[in-house]
Amino acid sequence: MALSSSSGPRWKAWQQHHPWGFAVGIGILAYFLAERVPPNDKFQIAGRRVKLPKIGWVRLRESLRFPGKILGARVVREADQWFFAVHVSVPDSIYYRTRTGHGIEGVDVGVKTFATLSTGEKMTGPQAHRRALRRLKIRQRRLTRKIQAAKVSMGFAPQDPLPKGIRLPRSRNWDQAKLSVARTHLRITHIRQDFLHKTSTQLCRENQAIGIETLSVQGMLANHRLARAVADQGFGRFFSLLKYKARRYGTCLVEADRWFPSSKLCSTPRCGYLKTDLTLKDRTWTCPSCGLTHDRDVNAATNLKGLATRTALPVATRPVMAATMPETADIGGKVTPVRHEAIPESLLSASGQEEAGDHNRAPTL
Repeated sequence: MALSSSSGPRWKAWQQHHPWGFAVGIGILAYFLAERVPPNDKFQIAGRRVKLPKIGWVRLRESLRFPGKILGARVVREADQWFFAVHVSVPDSIYYRTRTGHGIEGVDVGVKTFATLSTGEKMTGPQAHRRALRRLKIRQRRLTRKIQAAKVSMGFAPQDPLPKGIRLPRSRNWDQAKLSVARTHLRITHIRQDFLHKTSTQLCRENQAIGIETLSVQGMLANHRLARAVADQGFGRFFSLLKYKARRYGTCLVEADRWFPSSKLCSTPRCGYLKTDLTLKDRTWTCPSCGLTHDRDVNAATNLKGLATRTALPVATRPVMAATMPETADIGGKVTPVRHEAIPESLLSASGQEEAGDHNRAPTL
């Protein structure tokens, strides 16, 4: 039985809350299926203008950066800013980049110090959320007061939940307070993304092999004492950026096993002592075998560098350095599983990553 227009439900406009997608015949799903559809003809780009369906010509801040076949596009709203994201298929000469260095680096990430390198350099993250937390709380309290005032105007208590189907009257102050909170979140996101992109690009551009640890970010977020600090650092996004940029720069990315004892293993050559009673509060420790005092983070990064050297060096020494020249391409090899390469199996449990994927060298043009 059909409902009349007076008694039927009032649907919210999806354009206000979702990104727009344009493609041939499949609407908003076209962006995710862009590689399977014909060339896009629902929008047109001319210099610093784009013609959108049902809207017409809209000015852009810049022209299209990359030449190639346009597969799809989206119009995305973040706070009060609008972005036009274009999916372009570019040739290999534009996608692949040339490295400026051929070093081997180990990277240990942490909550207090974002990344510690095997050279001893420590990179401190911007901690954008922690720095903006006071400002964010003030603006969120302002928004809450606007919502409570709207409840009181309709005869409800400020803390009572609204009955189903009741919509509060919106005011201009409410919209401005909501926009202020959205701008704060957007600024936090931009600061974090800027740092992660610059750091990951620097590591992949200057090294032919990088050793990183495998972290369970989801498990770390389950700890309510560390969840905010872990989310503020953005470890998951950082590892994702490293993986795709390593392919662009032809860098061999070696991921250590989740149970690899990078902090407990002495990094002194020909020592390899394993300190099994090391706790998280121990920031430095002295090896009883060789007598050397280690910084926890630097020692872990050094072990990750040694792991990357042992597993990637037979592939990365001369072939990868030679593959940075345009005439050589498609050089690669299989990275040995970590648990067979780091320390004797008698010191490790049977759990962990048994198979490692292929780390193939992408052509550098």
